[in-house]
Amino acid sequence: MDYEQFDHTTTGLSYNLKEVIEIKKIIAVDLDDTLNNFTETVQKTIFTYNHNSPFTEERFNLYLNRLRSGVREESELLSTEYSFFQYQIYHQCYQLSNARTDGVEFMQWLNKSGWKIIICTCRDLRRANDCTVKWLKENDIPFDHLFMAWNKIVFCKLWGIEHLVDDAVFNIVHGERYGVNVYYPLMKKHQGLQCSSSKGFKTFNEVKQWIGS
Repeated sequence: MDYEQFDHTTTGLSYNLKEVIEIKKIIAVDLDDTLNNFTETVQKTIFTYNHNSPFTEERFNLYLNRLRSGVREESELLSTEYSFFQYQIYHQCYQLSNARTDGVEFMQWLNKSGWKIIICTCRDLRRANDCTVKWLKENDIPFDHLFMAWNKIVFCKLWGIEHLVDDAVFNIVHGERYGVNVYYPLMKKHQGLQCSSSKGFKTFNEVKQWIGS
């Protein structure tokens, strides 16, 4: 089997996939709404309109309401006025979000227990890498690699990662099919989910017990 080379998002160093797969204790962990309170920060932060902004105040408030309502960009363009606005708000929230205390303790426990920690996020790390690394360091959250991945189940399957901590419904539903054990922080959006193997948790201590058994 030919193992692909991956670029380390933070340093640009290459790592051989074979070396990662041979590590027995490896876990992927999401950031937003898993290790922090990202959505709450988006909803509750007071964003002040800047008169130097390229948007009118009316358009600013319109976009902010759309963002908080969960409206997605429907354009086929890679970048639009709305997606630019969304990134500006998200970038602020990446820095303002509070880390979960039990999440920080869990990550430190993983590190001390010899786990290889992969931070796996949907953030655009081409633009948000620096502030993400800064936030992780400020909150004393250890990690070995930082990657951007839209389909985390495929990412974990390719890397040979058996454990994923993530809040996304897609990953919760499809993890079992591809041999990925998914653990997710219980949220309102998870009500009614029927998954035989994915496990919802109230505190990270539960995850610690599951992966340690």
